[in-house]
Amino acid sequence: MLKPLNIINDYCLYLLVFSVTFEKWDPFQLVGTISVTFITTILYLASWVPLIGRNFRFAPFKRFVIPLLLLIVVGFICSALNSEYVTELKYAYNYRTLLLIVLMTFIAAHLYCKPKTSPIVLNTYVASMLLVFLLVSLGNGVTFENGRLLLFGENPNIMGAKASLAFLIAISKLINKFSIKRFIIIIAICIPFISLVATSASRGAFVSMFLGLTVLLYFREISAFKKWALIVFAALASGMLITYLLETNPLMAERFLATVEKGETGRNVLWDAAFNIIQDNIIIGSGFEGVRPRMFAYSGINLNPHNIFLYIFIACGLPGIILFLIFLYRLTKLLLAHFKQVGDSLNLVIFVIVIFNMSKQGGSIGKILFWFFFAVLIGSTAQIMSSDKQEKLAQ
Repeated sequence: MLKPLNIINDYCLYLLVFSVTFEKWDPFQLVGTISVTFITTILYLASWVPLIGRNFRFAPFKRFVIPLLLLIVVGFICSALNSEYVTELKYAYNYRTLLLIVLMTFIAAHLYCKPKTSPIVLNTYVASMLLVFLLVSLGNGVTFENGRLLLFGENPNIMGAKASLAFLIAISKLINKFSIKRFIIIIAICIPFISLVATSASRGAFVSMFLGLTVLLYFREISAFKKWALIVFAALASGMLITYLLETNPLMAERFLATVEKGETGRNVLWDAAFNIIQDNIIIGSGFEGVRPRMFAYSGINLNPHNIFLYIFIACGLPGIILFLIFLYRLTKLLLAHFKQVGDSLNLVIFVIVIFNMSKQGGSIGKILFWFFFAVLIGSTAQIMSSDKQEKLAQ
């Protein structure tokens, strides 16, 4: 009886991963209440119910999950101290982030218990992004809101980030095991992702591809000569690609020119306001619902600061940002130890790109994409590490 339940649980995970790229898609026109990802999340968590006692392990992940849960508690306390911002109880503790932390824990436990599912999960994500490209090419899921391009309900920045992550996952398979046949197949797979990045005109997604490629090559365990040969080749190929994209995409060229000439990132005003808020409220934050009102008071713009660190600092104060940094520190330590043991730098690349994008996108704390990749990083690396090394990391 357990075998069919485990198979159902696995396929529900793959279905959830496949839907991560359609996080904002609302095919039933229910005003965002029931998205594709919402449905698959419910199915996945339901498939866990008969397996929790046998497959779920919390001990390997508690050093990551506990700081995050304490972060939610700190946010709740800050909300209580700033109750004028809280209209409903669920907003006092950021229920969406709490649910995503729980989902992250279950996915990590799944990968920990069944390590053979990890590569399938990443391949499923890549396949999902190929479907996004196909549908966008056919004109499906492309809409405009206030003159801004949306792909399946997502703003171009987050969709560009998704495409750049898929590109890096695919290209890592070529770097890890090179052959002419593999080269042709992987390049053919990567072209759609480059096209999606160009369509998004997202500077962050553009930088993510090359930043990730740099990290992937730098941490590759090969001879110094081969490493530098690969870096030079990648630099030349990147230069050609950059030239092509900037010449064929006027919008991207215009945005990069504004960044280079004026230092304009599109977030300067928000970040300046966020730093001023933090200076005036270092210890006690505003609570999760107080972030936007305070941002409006300081900047005149009713948006969050488009940076996960600034957002947490404003919402939860100094204790909150310390807890989040503890989570990142422990995860970084695990990933570096895993790299030294296995020699595969893909997890380090994913981590760098996830943090880079969370540092520049609005609402990133509530995006399933980033918590999904945190789950992949924690579950796949913690499983491979020996129990002795896990004990050392916990100290």
